[in-house]
Amino acid sequence: MDAAEAVWTAFLSLDAAFAAGNVDDVVTRFTDDPDLTLWRSAEAEKAVGPAELRSFASWMAGLAGSFTIEYTEHRVTVEGPVAWVNAAGTATWDDGAGEVKHMPHRVTAVFRLVDGAWRCHTRNGSQPRVVKLS
Repeated sequence: MDAAEAVWTAFLSLDAAFAAGNVDDVVTRFTDDPDLTLWRSAEAEKAVGPAELRSFASWMAGLAGSFTIEYTEHRVTVEGPVAWVNAAGTATWDDGAGEVKHMPHRVTAVFRLVDGAWRCHTRNGSQPRVVKLS
């Protein structure tokens, strides 16, 4: 597997860990850098550093329902021990009480090669609003 494929696999594995609510798996798929950063759409959905990441992943794991993403496009760029991913697709949010919503979703993530494994350092995911420009 080449480096770009390995980064994409690490990216998808992180998504799977979040979807499964596996807090330890989420945390180990990030670097342990004090400035690791996770931002999502809502103001409160953020974490900086391993302790905040663990707290955020624990909070997410306790939510009812599920949130998954089906990617329709992605780019992976690798520059030595650093790589970044830009991906877009459709997110599905199931609130666990019968309401299911589909929405566009975009993610940008930065990975670092740490002890032979690609670990996420920065991840920003959001649901872009549809804006009419004319």
